[in-house]
Amino acid sequence: MLFSVRIDDELELALLVPKYVRQNYDIIAAEQDYLNQWLYWPKDTKTYDDLNKFAVESIKEFADGKSMTCAIVYNGAAVGAGGFNSITPTLKKALIGYWLGSEFQGKGIMTRVVKFLIQYGFDELGLEKIETAHAVGNVPSQKVILAAGFEQEGVIKNAENLHGKIVDHVVYGISK
Repeated sequence: MLFSVRIDDELELALLVPKYVRQNYDIIAAEQDYLNQWLYWPKDTKTYDDLNKFAVESIKEFADGKSMTCAIVYNGAAVGAGGFNSITPTLKKALIGYWLGSEFQGKGIMTRVVKFLIQYGFDELGLEKIETAHAVGNVPSQKVILAAGFEQEGVIKNAENLHGKIVDHVVYGISK
């Protein structure tokens, strides 16, 4: 059986199996403009096959211990994704990334997911440091990160070209 873990009565994280890939693709297709405000990759997700190829690769990377990308399943349906974009065992650290469909924001979903990932990373993966970042101005993401207990570590100037706009990233960390 593939990886799936319950966070609470409403939430679970599960590897990106076809059912969840389809549900997340439908959100991405419907919310391109919304997601493109803060994320670079949605514009490259033009078809279900694009997302499915990513899902297959993410399962391979999970098996190799390099990352852990999961569907966020809320009341039985995928509503976004979250996990460790990268895991560096030699440094005992990982980078958290996430996104959530707009209609599911404001319910505490992402804060619960990120808090769970922190606990899972420290307790199950033996990590000692977890990092995350957001583009300057992404207030919803900043609220999640601070609510999960991260501390700001700095700002990286010119960190990303977000659809023709150069943005800075605020970097956060939390240690065991």
